[in-house]
Amino acid sequence: MTRQIVIVGAGVVGTAVAAELAVLDGFEVTVLERESGAPRGSTSLAPGLVGIYNEAEILTTLARESADVYASLGAGFARSGGIEIATSTDGAHQLAQRAEQARAAGLHVTETAPGGLPASVAGVVNADHVVAAWHYALDGTAAPAVITAGLRRRAEDAGARFVSGADVVDIIPGTRASVRTRDGQTWAADDVVLAAGVWGPTLAGLVGIELPLVPLAHPYVYGPRRPDLHDGPFLRWPETHSYGRVHGDRIGLGTYDHVPVPVEQDGLDQGTGLAWSADLAPMIDKAQLMLDPAYRFEPEERVNGVFAVTPDNLPFLGPHPEASGVWIAQAIWVTHAAGAARALRRALTGAAPLPPALAVGRFAGRDRQDLTSEALRLYQDIYANDSSATA
Repeated sequence: MTRQIVIVGAGVVGTAVAAELAVLDGFEVTVLERESGAPRGSTSLAPGLVGIYNEAEILTTLARESADVYASLGAGFARSGGIEIATSTDGAHQLAQRAEQARAAGLHVTETAPGGLPASVAGVVNADHVVAAWHYALDGTAAPAVITAGLRRRAEDAGARFVSGADVVDIIPGTRASVRTRDGQTWAADDVVLAAGVWGPTLAGLVGIELPLVPLAHPYVYGPRRPDLHDGPFLRWPETHSYGRVHGDRIGLGTYDHVPVPVEQDGLDQGTGLAWSADLAPMIDKAQLMLDPAYRFEPEERVNGVFAVTPDNLPFLGPHPEASGVWIAQAIWVTHAAGAARALRRALTGAAPLPPALAVGRFAGRDRQDLTSEALRLYQDIYANDSSATA
């Protein structure tokens, strides 16, 4: 008997879920994507840093599996490594402890002398701000649009159907669920997977859940193209809440060193690419102090993107706590998307349960304002709590 799956959202998460389920015997997979043109979700704007280690063991597991899946696609992902840089002796001590924890988790981490950074980034980094550095060999860099396209091809080759312009307006849970789109079409499903990223609260509301997922604006800029640049490990400066990478022949730089800016659901009507705010410029200028003066730049492209945070920096992944046939996969970044999809596949097929730490209803009964405050605090402490700084 065929098991019909409807996935809402065709970003990296929904597409990864489709790729995992479509290859299974007896599964018929349909992915509903609201956009009929260019994608406007967070995946399309993500800088693509895939850091494996996380103090939350489950996130390390999901990141490992994600990197393995992306590597199997043959394009869009490289094991470039990641470098974490300390700018003070206290910071060096904290990062040394973190490196030891990562080694205990089975990851290959080596300390790098300030003058021993890889050639691809050595000249880019301001040596005056390098007290110590650690290289995480299994970390990688991704082109999110390329890996999403690769996952989609894998899903479609296995029979999955992608439907664009399908704006979901109603979901009726049950042993035989029903999903209705704005154009009046109705899609029957044995299971519905909600994977619409920053629009998660809206979709969750259709099935009776007030999901404490907070979309936040986040700046990332790109410099001019330079022939002397080439891809290498991505860079993190945890003490300054900044990070960057070389995208082929130009530098990208992001920062968390600003007051969190929540974005309401009605502020996402035009997608996750918000208007650039001049208030962000000083923070970008500060982040550029981490670069060698010769590589600082006037941004040629400014992205004021949106990604979602939760009160504990963990995703929502699992079944609806009350409505049968509804599964939620939200607040999941590129770093963990493919691993989360595999975990969901194992749960859907009964092969293995999902970790309780990711349960959709884990904040039930908590005050919503308190939960939002906790999520906002974790944005600025994102490196301290280490949710992998990858959108």
